[in-house]
Amino acid sequence: MIVVSRKVDEWVQIGSDLLLSPTDIDARIVRVIVRGRMIGGPDDGTTFEAAHEMSRGQTFEIGPFIHVTLVEIRVPVVRLGFDVPRHLPVHTKEHADALRKKKEKDG
Repeated sequence: MIVVSRKVDEWVQIGSDLLLSPTDIDARIVRVIVRGRMIGGPDDGTTFEAAHEMSRGQTFEIGPFIHVTLVEIRVPVVRLGFDVPRHLPVHTKEHADALRKKKEKDG
């Protein structure tokens, strides 16, 4: 499991086409929005947007291969755990953007 800490509106990028961010955080419940393209399964490549309300320890699935777990809530930060196939990178959006810029610069 890959664990990432995020505040409200700080995004996590899974692969190249999937973004996830907490939109509301309180001491018991976190609302998470997911948008992008489905990875795997019969809906592979389909564009979608979904919202989930989670309490500590809850998990939701994004298609057949990605599981997101709310590991910890420490307002204003949450820790999210990601179980993904090894070939899919999981990065903070800031890190993914920096990698993309470096790749463009290097050619």
